[in-house]
Amino acid sequence: MPEDVNEDIEVDYEEVDVEVETSKADELKGKAEEFKEDFKTKYEARSEANKEKFDETLNRSKDVAGKVGENLSKTIDDAIIAMKGIQKNFDTKYQGYKETAVTNKISIDLAESKDFYYLQAYLAGIEKEDISIEATNSSVTIKACFENIMKNIESSEEDPAKLIIAGVKEGEAERSISFASDIVKEEITAKHNNGTLFVTIPKRVIPKTKIDIE
Repeated sequence: MPEDVNEDIEVDYEEVDVEVETSKADELKGKAEEFKEDFKTKYEARSEANKEKFDETLNRSKDVAGKVGENLSKTIDDAIIAMKGIQKNFDTKYQGYKETAVTNKISIDLAESKDFYYLQAYLAGIEKEDISIEATNSSVTIKACFENIMKNIESSEEDPAKLIIAGVKEGEAERSISFASDIVKEEITAKHNNGTLFVTIPKRVIPKTKIDIE
């Protein structure tokens, strides 16, 4: 075979080899691009899923924090209300004790009708001469002086009497009652019988004036 023919054949083989290598390179490049796109798609999907989970966790944390803050605020408000209630209860009891111990608060009943207030005060052992009633246009005040059992006991230095139980507070007692309606103080009447004081208090009737419209 002539030499020039062999050279031509060798050249053809080289061209075939080059074409084969180029085809494989293109195939690998295509697979690389395909892998890259697939990885990118999976990464983006996973990132989106992670973002949703993070947002969900964040929102759940906000809800928990909000409920904790709400419960804490409610607890503080309840504590303040409870403290105010305790303080009010203490003030009421203290005021009642002070009135009983210092002013000997008088026990009363109070009723009303359309035209009158009716007041009954319990003053056992008190003579009517030792009772006074004062009135304003909207209130009535009753005063009396209480004395305990020691007043009626004759004791001596050899055999002195001692007070064991003090059921009656000794000294001056006072009770004031304020009314929602004005009263006619000049027409108040009072009766005393067996240690009970009964007071009738007329309400002041305010006449209505009709207004003419021009």
